[in-house]
Amino acid sequence: MAVPLVIGEENLGVLMLYHRQPNYFSLNQLELVQATARQIAVAINNAQLFNLIRDQAERLGDMLRTQHVETSRSQAMLEAVADGVLITDAHRVITLFNVSAERILGLSRDQVVGRSLENFIGLFGKAAQTWVKTIRTWSDDPSTYVPGESYAEQLELDDRRVVAVNLSPVLLRKDFLGTVSIFRDITHLIEVDRLKSEFVATVSHELRTPMTSIKGYVEIMLMGAAGQLSDQQTHFLQVVRSNTERLAVLVNDLLDVSRIEAGKVTLSMQPLDMHKIVKAVTATITRRIQDERRPMQFDVDIEQNLPTGYGDPERIQQIIDNLVANSYQYTPENGHIWLRIFQSGDELQVEVKDNGIGIPPEDQPRIFQRFFRGEDQLILANSGTGLGLSIVKHLVEMHKGRIWFESSGVPGQGSVFSFTMPIYQPDQQETGLTI
Repeated sequence: MAVPLVIGEENLGVLMLYHRQPNYFSLNQLELVQATARQIAVAINNAQLFNLIRDQAERLGDMLRTQHVETSRSQAMLEAVADGVLITDAHRVITLFNVSAERILGLSRDQVVGRSLENFIGLFGKAAQTWVKTIRTWSDDPSTYVPGESYAEQLELDDRRVVAVNLSPVLLRKDFLGTVSIFRDITHLIEVDRLKSEFVATVSHELRTPMTSIKGYVEIMLMGAAGQLSDQQTHFLQVVRSNTERLAVLVNDLLDVSRIEAGKVTLSMQPLDMHKIVKAVTATITRRIQDERRPMQFDVDIEQNLPTGYGDPERIQQIIDNLVANSYQYTPENGHIWLRIFQSGDELQVEVKDNGIGIPPEDQPRIFQRFFRGEDQLILANSGTGLGLSIVKHLVEMHKGRIWFESSGVPGQGSVFSFTMPIYQPDQQETGLTI
């Protein structure tokens, strides 16, 4: 007699009984064996479930142990780093505050962990309002967070120390779990940077006095005030004059950098006659072409009925002078430079184009960095500091404008530098703006 061992629709096996006598088993015995088979099937199923649960429990235990080890390792790493770490959950409750954070922010862990960040806003100074507001916005409405977005700020604490904070959210798929804030005390770096700027400014000012005297006396001698000069003497003095002018550019660039870093650059905002500025730029580059006897074609295209610009005339001329001078320096003899000014939307746009050596693709991300210069032979043959474009970028941005460039990097196709500046509105008044 054979009876299947069945649980639901799953067949676990067969219960088979044998007897030597044919037709020995009766219908009553069959029902008894079926009942026994059901119990056996349940027992077998329970045994399988037990083994499955035991295996899953062991795997879960291993996972928990592994997670506990990873958590302990991560917490040990957070405690060991020199930067302060503050972690909040989705409700802005502080869940981790490492030793470095205690030292940097002057708070003990017992005072902070388990309490809402809102309780400590006043301790971080007024500058922390934006930081806390960002955390509050992300926790109240996680949809406001843009993937890849991060927050960085400098906080000046009540004790005058400066702390840099970087903030990032903790996300699991689309669920907002909290935030991580990294603090670093940069007071010393700020002080060193201030001392460096003061040193640069002092040295630059000290260089100006003897340089002015040298340049003045050279000009007087070239005019013949000290007697007739031979051709060789004239050549030597012209070399001195040329290098003095280059040194003057370097000193002025260093002074501009130190002023920008100190926030002491002042703009005298007023209506601008772009034709007058372009005339001065043209005179400068034309004189340089003649003095250096380096042929170069320079063309100007100013849109008819061009609106009046609005900015600092000295600084706008400095920007255009720098861009035109770069085109001149990095374009071979008999090259071509174009200066174009036109209205673009509600702004004026200035373009300086050349057919020089261009900018290699690998150099383009660094073109506005301080002290960066390429390695082309024509670049190395010309003196320079690598400060000009960095200063130009700051000045354009101070005018609420934008600056960019285009270059294929192929020699002979050159590059195009463009920047925008405001158009004068009749209700605007002349102002002095310090940034």
